[in-house]
Amino acid sequence: MVETEGVHAAGFIGSDFQKDIEKQAPLGRIGQTDDIAPIAVFLASGDSGWLTGELLIASGGMR
Repeated sequence: MVETEGVHAAGFIGSDFQKDIEKQAPLGRIGQTDDIAPIAVFLASGDSGWLTGELLIASGGMR
């Protein structure tokens, strides 16, 4: 789970569902947009030019 406007609108923030997700998460918290943005910037940059056909899971360790 990443904290977004949609997650807020759905009522997940502060809910038991959020607490359950955080208990399962290796980092002990839900994701923030600041966790995702650098990954997107990297993938859109020339620095990722050597990556081809890879599956990158930006999940904070959750599978």
